[in-house]
Amino acid sequence: MPTVNNIKKTMRKKGIPAELMEKFEFPEPAENQMGEVLSLINQMNKLLTREQCLAVMEEQGCSKTEKFTAPFRELALTHAGKTVEEKIQLMSELNAWQSITCRMNPDGTISFYWGFGQENEYRCICRKVNHWEKQGWQPDISNTFCGCCAGHVRHSYQIALGVQLRLKEIVSSPLDSDGKNRCEFLFEIVG
Repeated sequence: MPTVNNIKKTMRKKGIPAELMEKFEFPEPAENQMGEVLSLINQMNKLLTREQCLAVMEEQGCSKTEKFTAPFRELALTHAGKTVEEKIQLMSELNAWQSITCRMNPDGTISFYWGFGQENEYRCICRKVNHWEKQGWQPDISNTFCGCCAGHVRHSYQIALGVQLRLKEIVSSPLDSDGKNRCEFLFEIVG
C-alpha cells in the first residue's frame, strides 16, 4: 500500500523539482494514514502533470516479495527464448495470474485487465479499498490512487515478460465507473 513517506521519496527519486515539492503540504502519518495518502494524491493531481503522477504511483504497489513473484520468475525462465507477444499469449492461456489478463495492442502498448466480479459488477481489487467499504467509509478516490495497483502489475509483469514497462494511462477502474468496468492499465515497453 502506498504511504505518504514512500510517495514523497518516489517524488524526489523521479526528479520532481524542489521548488515544486515545497508547494506540497505533506501530511504527517496519523491513525488513518490512507486518508493522508488520498489527500496527498489530490495535491499531486493539482500540482503535477498526469505523466508525473503516473510515474510516482507506478513505483508503489504491494506484494513485491520473492514469494509472490516466484511464478512470474518461473515463467520468465521457462520461456526465456520466447517473444513478448508469445509470453503474453501463454499467460492468457494459463489464466492463473490473479485474474489479470493482458493483450498486446497494435501500437505495441500492452493493456492489462484486472478485476473481480462479472461484467457491470466489478469490485476494486485493492484490499485497502475493500476494507474501507466494509467499514462503511467510501471516500472520493482519484484514479491516480489506482496507479498503486498498476505498480503491482508492472513489477510482476516486467519479470515475466523480461522488459521494462512504463504506465501510460489508467484507462478504467471499478471506482471511476461505478463497477461497470474492471481495472485497465495501459503500459508501454521502454526497454
